[in-house]
Amino acid sequence: MRRNRAITRVTASTRVTTSTRVTVFTRVTTAVAVLGGVLAACTGGGGTKAASDPPGPPAAISNRVIRPVDKNGGTLRVLATADCDSWDPQRTSSAQCWNEQRWISRQLVTYAPAPGAAKLAGDLATDVPTSKDLRTWTYTIRPGLAFEDGTPITSRDVKYGIERAFATDVVPGGPGEVVDLLQDPENPYRGPYSDSTPDRLGLSSVQTPDDHTITFRLNRPFADWNLVMASPVSTPVPRLRDTGARYESRPVASGPYRIESHHPGESITLVRNPQWNAQTDPNRPARPDRVEERMGLAPSDIDNRILTDQADIFLDQTGVQAHAESQIVANPSLHADRTADAPTGMLRFLAVLTRVAPFDNIHCRNAVAWAVDKRAQQTARGGATVGGDIASTMLLPPVRSFSWFDLFPSPGGTGDIARAKDELAACGRREGFAVTLATGPASKDVAQAEAVRTSLARVGISVTVEKFDEQQWISVIETPERIHNAKIGLVLAARSSDRPTPYAFLAPVVGGRAIGRENNLNVAELDQPAVNQGLERGIRTGDGDDAAGIWTTLDRTVVASAAYVPLLYDRALNVYSDRLTNVRYSPAFMMTDFAALGVVP
Repeated sequence: MRRNRAITRVTASTRVTTSTRVTVFTRVTTAVAVLGGVLAACTGGGGTKAASDPPGPPAAISNRVIRPVDKNGGTLRVLATADCDSWDPQRTSSAQCWNEQRWISRQLVTYAPAPGAAKLAGDLATDVPTSKDLRTWTYTIRPGLAFEDGTPITSRDVKYGIERAFATDVVPGGPGEVVDLLQDPENPYRGPYSDSTPDRLGLSSVQTPDDHTITFRLNRPFADWNLVMASPVSTPVPRLRDTGARYESRPVASGPYRIESHHPGESITLVRNPQWNAQTDPNRPARPDRVEERMGLAPSDIDNRILTDQADIFLDQTGVQAHAESQIVANPSLHADRTADAPTGMLRFLAVLTRVAPFDNIHCRNAVAWAVDKRAQQTARGGATVGGDIASTMLLPPVRSFSWFDLFPSPGGTGDIARAKDELAACGRREGFAVTLATGPASKDVAQAEAVRTSLARVGISVTVEKFDEQQWISVIETPERIHNAKIGLVLAARSSDRPTPYAFLAPVVGGRAIGRENNLNVAELDQPAVNQGLERGIRTGDGDDAAGIWTTLDRTVVASAAYVPLLYDRALNVYSDRLTNVRYSPAFMMTDFAALGVVP
């Protein structure tokens, strides 16, 4: 399944977006290490630790590149379980698709091709601008850029692309943050298809005084704006080639490749874009001559094809299946240069519903936080190698300003029974209580839920596990009234974000403003003034020590609320073909950097 970005039910290989919902996918953050190194040391803290020691911080992000080769040519063979959620750059909200979009499109800024770091660089723009008030952002477009048909790319094409995101009746599904930040509430803009101004460029908060200048005036300070512009939403779209809702069937290329053929849900083939000039694009080496992607395949079939060199990479990057995993673990030397135990950008956690008794009492929530056996959670997901690192924070690397701490330490991460019982006494439930826990239907999700049930039973908390499929998850778990009526007090879920910043990761999950009557991402319904104010202070503060301190304080406040209990920094064991080159982890996309890949011709 494709890794979109949001919060979602716990599912073995999925992922969500901040503009979508709480669903569970598999992706987290640590180092990109070859399997041999991972098998040698999987302590999460990067050193030798006794089993009775509290778990330490996750390993640092690695800057290792597997098989670096400075050579062009050949065909990159890609396999995937599903097609992109949309090839329309203003509609996509999938992590993989954002990564894939860099093959065929360019944005105002993008992530520099540097392994082990998430640094921005100019893309369509000459550089990455700064803003004193964090509201006014001006970009200068590079000269000499062109679409695949030879039409020059100008600032107005970028503006037009941004405007398309406002036409949610025609171009639905993309991230709504741009609309939220650029919309004038007194005079709402409805998108270019209902725009009566010349050239349909009537969005007043975006100005293009000439072909090479574009200025955005946000309705409030927002420190993450450059990172928003690194997403496909800032992709230029030529007005005369825009086909509205049908644009996704044939988007016009501005990147190094163009679409040769696309059979939705089955395959897509990319070939070189003759109008792309490498001298104007320092961020995309564009090594293969062709990219051929087949979709709709079963993960186990994908594993077999890659292991036998019939294909090069699994696009989802959610890890190999159990059979392939056992093959690799049994013979690590055979695949030492073909595997990576990679962070997925996913945090797995337990939501403790603050408006469902008895969890409206913080001491009852603390009892859960102290009693949970996180080591058992790791075991439930496959052990130290592939189960993820034991988590203690809501932020995680490579999220900017990540700082490790542990407010609920226990020997080996197995829980502190004495502290849990003290908290039960403090909340007036010395003998414990009964509670219902919601989880997804996948085997690892159920195993995690059983591990929670077992660990809480040690202190008298009796857990009934209920499984929810995706549709039930949306209709019940993401709807506060229904989850209250169902008397569900605990929810196993996971979270990733659409950019590696604290605000993007936390705001949809812990902010009081995020609580909604439906499609509610803040499942625990945490609404604390200190948390809400911390989110606003953080996004109104530029990079630097001040911002780092704000986000660390906020992270500690969220964990101290015990509304969310961090469980695992997720990981995935991925395998690559013998001919794939320049495999490196991108902290920005929290998976392999697709734009860097090459093959041995």
